[in-house]
Amino acid sequence: MTKTRFIKNSLLLFTILASGFLACQDYEFRKIDSLLTQSFNSRKKYNDFEGLKYAKTASSLAEKAGNSERIARSYYSMAISLSHLRLQKQSLFYIEKAYNQAYTKNNIVFASKLKEVKSYNYMTLGLTSQSQKELFGIVNLLQKKEDTASTKILIRVYGHIGKNYQNKSKMDSAFIYYNLKDKLLKKFPEPYTNIYRNLSDHYIELGNAFLKKQRTDSAFYYYQKSYQLKQKYNNPVLFMEYIQFGNYYRKLQEYQKALDFYQKAVRNMENYSVNQASFTYVYSDISKIYGILGDKEKQNQYEGIYLKMENQAMIEKHENIDYALNVIIKDYEKGYKTSQKKKNVWFYGGIIVLLALALFIFKAVRKKTAHNEMRADTVINTPTPENKMTPQKNTDEALQLKNNDAYNELIKFSKNNDSSFYFRFQQVYPQFEKKILEACPGLRTSELILCAYIFLGFTIKDIAEYTFKSVHTIRNRKQNLRKKFNIPTERDMGIWLRDLMEN
Repeated sequence: MTKTRFIKNSLLLFTILASGFLACQDYEFRKIDSLLTQSFNSRKKYNDFEGLKYAKTASSLAEKAGNSERIARSYYSMAISLSHLRLQKQSLFYIEKAYNQAYTKNNIVFASKLKEVKSYNYMTLGLTSQSQKELFGIVNLLQKKEDTASTKILIRVYGHIGKNYQNKSKMDSAFIYYNLKDKLLKKFPEPYTNIYRNLSDHYIELGNAFLKKQRTDSAFYYYQKSYQLKQKYNNPVLFMEYIQFGNYYRKLQEYQKALDFYQKAVRNMENYSVNQASFTYVYSDISKIYGILGDKEKQNQYEGIYLKMENQAMIEKHENIDYALNVIIKDYEKGYKTSQKKKNVWFYGGIIVLLALALFIFKAVRKKTAHNEMRADTVINTPTPENKMTPQKNTDEALQLKNNDAYNELIKFSKNNDSSFYFRFQQVYPQFEKKILEACPGLRTSELILCAYIFLGFTIKDIAEYTFKSVHTIRNRKQNLRKKFNIPTERDMGIWLRDLMEN
């Protein structure tokens, strides 16, 4: 009886201790989550110093608790704040630490968020191609996923890709990705979990694109939409809108209005403690306008502020670039080692399979009589033409089926004039654009898309119908392409393009 009571008391004590431990752990987790929420809210207000402080406290608690998910999330929050503060070296350091967490290795969506911050760091450091590589890596990871988190990441990523093309003055490509972003944004109602912020950024991106194309009315329309949207949701941080209005009036040579908006932007950044390291160009713009207006004193004053901020940024940038290059090299080495490891696995795996197959055949042969051995040997060593052809035939059929699926998908995209058509085409024919541009450098994206239609075998009438253009327009554009490629009159352009791909 005493023994039974002892066991019951022990179990009761264990239950109480376990409950206390779990309650304590739950309290710690809620505290960490609260700190990460505060960090996020601080970043929304452009207060990255405060956001960094909350994230750092969260990381210390998460490390003590040994919780991989919260450790990774706190490192991610720190990396974002550090990147906004133009501390790319430190940001990349915490991205690497987050990558090494078990939580990240099992979570594609979270890994994509880290790649997004990494891309932003590379872009800030002027490593454009590396930035684009990270962004397209995210697209490959998430484009077939339909969950809310993946969609919201893709919204931002398509915007970044479009902006990168815009910076290279590839406006056709920029609008392709802005349209992809617009399509995803329409899946959410405007107030949905602050989606209006993404919508506001999108309007500014479109406004900038139209301003670059000299379509000032369209640019002003989208700047106004962004401004009105923020006012609707009582968001007082309007410096980005003020900067764009300044750019708009400067384009119209209404310099006093432009100056007023640039100065409004500076005051707005100061009022809401926005880190100005990424917006030093505003001071340069103010200086230039004072020069145009003939106020040399103010021109020199703002030029001095701009140069001081830029010099500090350049010192930090050189240090950060060195670190970023080391990260890139490490990524390459990691990929190379993984590739070598896979090759070794296939090599040794192949040897094991061959040995196992040889052993099986040897045992099977030994069990047969001499007469059966001779018959089996005759069958084995005299393969029929059908047996010879079957593996290759199966492979060809599988490959043809796969290609047919991809081809049918492209046909569907083209007939619907889907904005994803050329993006998907490049995935199916990855060497197409490279070979086309080698044959004729400097082609515009619209010309590359027309080449893709012709490559797929569409007639001029088909292309005109699917792209809502006149037959006359398509015929002229095709004729211009023939001249650029120097294709003989008697040669079919579609066949010429397919021959080019095979060479």
